[in-house]
This record gives sequence, structure tokens and C-alpha cells, in this order.
Amino acid sequence: MRKVSILLILVVVLATVITGCSGARNRPLGWSGVTVSGNNLYFGTHSGTLFSLNKDTGTVQWQLSLEGAQGVYGAPLVSGDTIYVTTYGGRVFAVNTSGVLKWTSPTTQESKSPDAIISGLAYSNGNLYYGSTDKNVYALNAETGQQVWKFATGDKIWASPVVDNGIVYIGSFDNSFYALSADDGHQIWKFDAAGVFNASPVISGNNLIVGSLDRNIYALDINNGQVVWRFEGQKWFWADAIVVGNNVYAPNTDGKVYVLNASTGDQVASLDLGSSIASSPALAADQVVVSTETGKVSTIATSSNQQKQISDLQTTVRAPITADGDIVYLHSQTNETIYALNAVAGTALWQYRVQ
Repeated sequence: MRKVSILLILVVVLATVITGCSGARNRPLGWSGVTVSGNNLYFGTHSGTLFSLNKDTGTVQWQLSLEGAQGVYGAPLVSGDTIYVTTYGGRVFAVNTSGVLKWTSPTTQESKSPDAIISGLAYSNGNLYYGSTDKNVYALNAETGQQVWKFATGDKIWASPVVDNGIVYIGSFDNSFYALSADDGHQIWKFDAAGVFNASPVISGNNLIVGSLDRNIYALDINNGQVVWRFEGQKWFWADAIVVGNNVYAPNTDGKVYVLNASTGDQVASLDLGSSIASSPALAADQVVVSTETGKVSTIATSSNQQKQISDLQTTVRAPITADGDIVYLHSQTNETIYALNAVAGTALWQYRVQ
């Protein structure tokens, strides 16, 4: 009965996303996380526009329509004076911080209909890394956008990669999680689970911690991919976990945030936020800030694991939360609005609705 229930939820959610992705009119809004750099924050919209806002006031600095983008799902990545962003139209764009396009990969001449990209980007040592719905992991030269290598997995990829110490870590819809050489893309190790990997991993000591849609969150030995521990929730671990000290804060679509010992996987606490959580949390002012899909925003004090609801946005939130000091930024789906909240006082600072 439990497997049937999980499968039904998977079908409904994937159908919602796929239906949304198939046409602009029905496409869910506000999937992209926001990225803070200097005095600005950057995010992409469902229509494929890259925005720059003043992070203190929410006023628009500039906006750039990305040709053929058909939506932005991953958070933009900023390195130096360049913003990199993936698009549902299947291309990666490099834009300078004044909003001027630098390059597109592949170019419209190279490919007329590239596969969609849901994944965000990672940067390391002059290269960009991302996964694609064409089942491949790609490395691009960050200066030119030229492909450095690609690696084939067994199914589409939605998860964003993490690069650490010369290794690219990324999960796939083929139920496998991969460690690849950042230099040439050769496989170092692979871990097979019973469900899809949609979340990005977090590294804690010698462990790599990542959730799966098989209801487990895994701690894998970063050297060989062997399971150190696993913890089973009631539903999916869709969102990224966050590690603070020796505690893992792992949101689940069962509506709970599980607090686990990062070394052993033992449960420290279980906090019920009341409805499904797909948005990845952030750390602000020693508090883990997390939002339910219904827009109820709560803080969890890392010193005591006490939970406190600080806001109710009354809108759908699935995009990851971004923290900058004690300020957090959220991107809603139903009204495509960026909210800036003080995570300590719970006060709303400003909001900007995409026109």
C-alpha cells in the first residue's frame, strides 16, 4: 500500500511538472532560486528572463530576455563578473553583471532543438558543470562555453551538481548517484539506490549526504560511495539537506524536517511543519530557515532545535531559499514574486512581483 501511495505521488508530481514544462500558459512559475552577489540578486523566470534586483530594496537593476530560454529552473551562478544560467530551452547563457550577453552554449547554429536543462550549475577551476534531460553530465569552458567533456547516465538529470576537490557529484533519474573526475569526466564511483536522485548533495567530513525519492537520505563515503548510514523518512527527500555543526537538517515531503546526527544518522529531532516541503532550506543567523510548499516559513534554532513559524506567504514555494546574513529570499510559484524576509524578526522587508 505504501509503495502504491509513493508511486501515485510520483506520477502526480511529475505529471504536474512535465505538463507545466510543455507549455508556457500552464507552466508553474518561480522554480529558480535566487543568487546574491554584492548588492544585487539574480533569478530567472518561467518566461526565460534573467533579472537583477537591488537586494536591499527589490528595485529592478536590469532584465534580459534569454533567446529561446522557455523558462529558468536552476539558480543563476555568479563567478567574477559573469552570471551563468541554464534554461529549459536547453542552452547555457553567460551574461556580464551589467546584463550584456557574453556567450550561449550551444549556439543556435550548433543546435536547433537542444534538450531541456532543469539542473543548476557548479563552477570549479575554469569549468562549468550541469546535468541535462538528455541524460548527460556536461563540462563547459567558462570563458568560451565550449564543451570540455560529457558523461552519459541512464536517464534524465534534474539535480544540480556539487564539485569538491576535483570531483563532480551528481544524481540521475536512473536511480544512481555518480562521482566523476572534474578534469575529464571519467567515472570514479557510482552508488545505486531504489529511487530517483533529484537533490544536490552536501559534504560533511568524509561523508556525502544526499536524499532520494526512495524515501531514504544517505551518507556515502566520499572516497568510494559506500553507504555509511541511511535514514528512512515517510515520503521523499526532494529538497537538499543542510548540515550545521554535526546535525543534518533534512526536509521531507511528509512535512517534517528530520534532524539527524551527521556521523551516525541517528535521529536527534523531528519537527512537523504541517505540509510537504520541496524547497531547500538555508542558514541565516544561526537558524535553519525552511518553507513548506504552502508558503509557511519557519526557523529552527540550531542551538535548541526549537521551531518557530515567522511568516505565512500564502503562496506555493518550491524554489530553494537563499540567505544573506540574517535576510532570506524566497521565490514563489503561484504569483512569481520574490520575497525578502528578516529571519530573526520575521518581518517582510520588500517583495517584487514579476510583471
